[in-house]
Amino acid sequence: MIHQFAFLQSEHLGNPTSAYLLAGATFLAIVWGFLVVRRLAGRTRPSLASDLIDQLRAPELAVVALDLAVRNLDLPNRFEHSLHALTILVLAYRMIGLLSTVAKYGIHKTVLADPSDRANYDTAQTATLAAKGLIWAGAALFVLSNLGFNVSSMLAGLGIGGIAVAVAAQAVLGDLFSAVAIYLDKPFVVGDSIKVGDAFGTVEHIGIKTTRVRSLGGEMLVYSNSSLTSARLQNFRLMVERRVLINFNVPLDTPTETLKRLPEQIKAIVQKIPDLRFDRAHLSQFLDSGLQYEFVFHVQSADYGVFMDRQQSVLLGLLEALRADGIPLAEPTRNIVIENKAA
Repeated sequence: MIHQFAFLQSEHLGNPTSAYLLAGATFLAIVWGFLVVRRLAGRTRPSLASDLIDQLRAPELAVVALDLAVRNLDLPNRFEHSLHALTILVLAYRMIGLLSTVAKYGIHKTVLADPSDRANYDTAQTATLAAKGLIWAGAALFVLSNLGFNVSSMLAGLGIGGIAVAVAAQAVLGDLFSAVAIYLDKPFVVGDSIKVGDAFGTVEHIGIKTTRVRSLGGEMLVYSNSSLTSARLQNFRLMVERRVLINFNVPLDTPTETLKRLPEQIKAIVQKIPDLRFDRAHLSQFLDSGLQYEFVFHVQSADYGVFMDRQQSVLLGLLEALRADGIPLAEPTRNIVIENKAA
């Protein structure tokens, strides 16, 4: 027994045998743990975790496991520094791949919520490329910092130039953040009919800097994303029905019984037309030109063509009812007074 313990204490290249055995056990434990994790992740395919695990390569794992395993060994400085630098490079390279995968997954999950929607594919690719650029920049700083370079002084030296670039790119960055807000909040998506100010059209593309809308006249309207997030816009995609309010005037001398009958006639006209829901009809006010009626109904369709067809049917039905009762529509009157002044 004493002889066996003496063997563990015997030194080779400045380290006892027990230290080599502990390093070997650590190396094997790390490899075994990785294999177990990969096996468990393989049972949940397809998943983001399994995709990330599949990216890890055996040589990369061996380098990292060896670096961790030999930490307690007394090794030549040149070997330790070389192994440490190689480990840093391996970790940085692999983290770039893993973070890029996570970024791509998150961006495509947000921008391309519908796998069949390819309208925003170019935008998703651009956003993924920008994310990869930031990841590479962060990885470069990580490598330089761990290799002994003074990253703080480098960043300070780039500070003035960075401020100048940020000021110059302020508008672009504003549109970029607005694009992110549009993707996350989804006030509109590609294919929606929206109205911005007096312009109405259909959204065809949502980009990193601009959004393109095809107007009813056929021309392409291009809006900066920041202008859309700060503007008051109307989105007709979720509209269930359209409310219609119509006013018309009848002459002041219209008989009272006819005036009482008009709301019921209007109600009957609306109710016999499909896709309409009657709301109300009233004599609303007295005007100099006549008696004003106001009635409201709802077109139970978001389609603009259906809305115009149903409104036209109501107006034609109203005209027929008025003419059948001999009721003309009141016309504005104008009194002209001519004064004859003596010269």
